[in-house]
Amino acid sequence: MLAQTAAAAVTSVAYLDVVDLGAADAVVLSGSFAPWAAHDPRALERLGEAVRAYAGPVLGICAGMQLQARFAGGAYGPAASVLETGFREVEVLDGSDLLREIPKVTRMYKHHSEEIVSLPDGFRVLARSDECAVEAIADPERRWWGTQFHPEEFSPAHPAGELVLRNFFELAGGFRA
Repeated sequence: MLAQTAAAAVTSVAYLDVVDLGAADAVVLSGSFAPWAAHDPRALERLGEAVRAYAGPVLGICAGMQLQARFAGGAYGPAASVLETGFREVEVLDGSDLLREIPKVTRMYKHHSEEIVSLPDGFRVLARSDECAVEAIADPERRWWGTQFHPEEFSPAHPAGELVLRNFFELAGGFRA
């Protein structure tokens, strides 16, 4: 579904195998159901080096956004409240760039147990919810955007996620209507 939304070829690479991202038009750091303790810390550091060296646009989704925060000097930790999985309300605080044309209150698919607890310098919060203070972030100077919710989970009844992805690919310069 990501390739359809991107209107371009999509290549998936496991974080363990990432060395250089320079050839990518854009990078999407996806989520992970595994707890952070299950991940190889050296591989995550290599991924961080590759992402920091990459000059193109980056979208972090769920754990991917948490990694962006870590790579930029912020931190993530256990979620402040127990989150029910499914489509839940998200409040848009900044409807520019990534969340352009998203209703002020919308429903996005949520499934996470960790969240950003310290936002890095240069980032702004784009969205929040009652369960999570940082639902979406942006650092346009870096060309980094992120969502704690899962925009890739969308449907005709919950279309906002698809628009978030389209907005990212437009910001990345790779989306063609």
